[in-house]
Amino acid sequence: MIEVKKIQNKGRGIMATQDIPQGTLMEVAPVEIFPFEPEQTIDETGIFKYYFVSPLEYDKSKNVNRYLVFGLASFCNHAEKPNSHVEWVENAVGLWAHLIAQKDIKEGEEVTLFYTNIDEYADAQKFV
Repeated sequence: MIEVKKIQNKGRGIMATQDIPQGTLMEVAPVEIFPFEPEQTIDETGIFKYYFVSPLEYDKSKNVNRYLVFGLASFCNHAEKPNSHVEWVENAVGLWAHLIAQKDIKEGEEVTLFYTNIDEYADAQKFV
């Protein structure tokens, strides 16, 4: 349904390998939580490009937990008007990221997310 591809001017990204209807669960991936700590240097590492933050937490404070998704969702590129979103689901086994189509996605179309912490990316350019 989805796969990692090289996307011009972006690097790696996720592409639809078939038409995907709105509401489709495209992936369920395990998540590891990195609690925020003031001296944390995760933003200065390669992991920075791949972690998520909770929009509800991030709206209140920039000092939030980071969520590392062990799946294809971590390769979704940012879009102001994305065609997918992540739902965080916790069960007895742990926390999971559900990548869900929020509108119809055509075969060959890039699967995108809105990066909640986009201002962090602007700040991180000083480390590149």
